[in-house]
Amino acid sequence: MDKKSRLLTIGQFAAMHGINKKTLMWYDEIGLFKPAAVNPENGYRCYNYHQSPILETILLLRELDVSIQEIQDFMQNRSAGSLKNLLEDKIAELDLRITHLQAVRSTLCSHHRNMSTLLTMDLSEISIIEREARCLVTVPIDRETTFEEEVELITAETEKYRLG
Repeated sequence: MDKKSRLLTIGQFAAMHGINKKTLMWYDEIGLFKPAAVNPENGYRCYNYHQSPILETILLLRELDVSIQEIQDFMQNRSAGSLKNLLEDKIAELDLRITHLQAVRSTLCSHHRNMSTLLTMDLSEISIIEREARCLVTVPIDRETTFEEEVELITAETEKYRLG
């Protein structure tokens, strides 16, 4: 019997993938990832090396915040094309989150600079401080423009100039 066809205990297989064995038990219970064999006498689950790529795919998808239902759907109709599409969707979502987090970071850095400046200011005197230029978004509205339309106009104008 070669080494790759040898069975591993649930603990060994979980440790090999850096996860908790309860995760494997749960994946088995919900039908997402079944063990290679179950000992009929004691119910112990056993896995083999050939199952590693499948588990690694599941773990990657979980890391990308893919829901269990989406993973189950994918695993039932698994193909290179469907994985490619799923990964493209997740990359697009991740890019949006990165852009958002960069904007949040920029805002926090600006506030931090302002606080640092405030802490060094002598508030007993009035002084003029030069600031970097900032953008002001304006959109044409009238009394008939709804709040939702205002938001859409401002959002479109902000995206047009990539202001964040």
